[in-house]
Amino acid sequence: MFYFRINKLQIFDNKTGKGFLGLAGDKTTVQLWSLVITGNIELPNLDQFMNTKNEKERRDLAAQIVATVAASRRLTPIESVKDNKTILFGDTGYVMFQAKEIPEDFNWEFTAIKVNDKTRDIGAEMVNVINDKEFSSFANNLPTIARGAVTPAYTAAVEVGKFIFSVIGNNLAKKKDQQLGLMYMSLDKREHYPHGVRNSTDVSDLTGNMLVDYAIFAYDEKNIHEDKPKAAATHL
Repeated sequence: MFYFRINKLQIFDNKTGKGFLGLAGDKTTVQLWSLVITGNIELPNLDQFMNTKNEKERRDLAAQIVATVAASRRLTPIESVKDNKTILFGDTGYVMFQAKEIPEDFNWEFTAIKVNDKTRDIGAEMVNVINDKEFSSFANNLPTIARGAVTPAYTAAVEVGKFIFSVIGNNLAKKKDQQLGLMYMSLDKREHYPHGVRNSTDVSDLTGNMLVDYAIFAYDEKNIHEDKPKAAATHL
């Protein structure tokens, strides 16, 4: 089994003004989104996407890949977040990703978004990035990037995730929402969790506005069953 958890989050600046005479309270609502992409991810019609010469077909297939990657983990919006707020996820953390098999590697893409309109469905906006003016260009360039990779599906999914978060960040700015933090992280078993355990604290994001504590806990169920002591024979 494999568990990837977030334990703590700190946001330095919530991008909210204090208002007249400080009466606004400098509080905001924050939505967290997490994308975890493993090396064994399966993308729909990837071979067809990489080999087609038809631009419309490539765009349609890319839209299917976006929908697959965007099947992400969304946390309940956190209200009344002030500057320098430390958000704790209990004493055990919150599982962002779990799997029966220990992945050889995975990529984590994580963002914190200041939400002014609580009714806005950011999940729907993730899928709607296919309507962005840059999507056709992205879809045309993606096969070249993926084709030169050792694991084309993994590389393609990571690039799609980055494109999603980039477009979302730009779109939110137009709607007076803001991206408070953004993290891209790649980990592999051999270097970062060879014994199935990793605990990292105060990891800074790309913006310098957010610190994250996360943990990995993993074990091989097969080995556990094999290591169980056999019952002693009973003699009468």
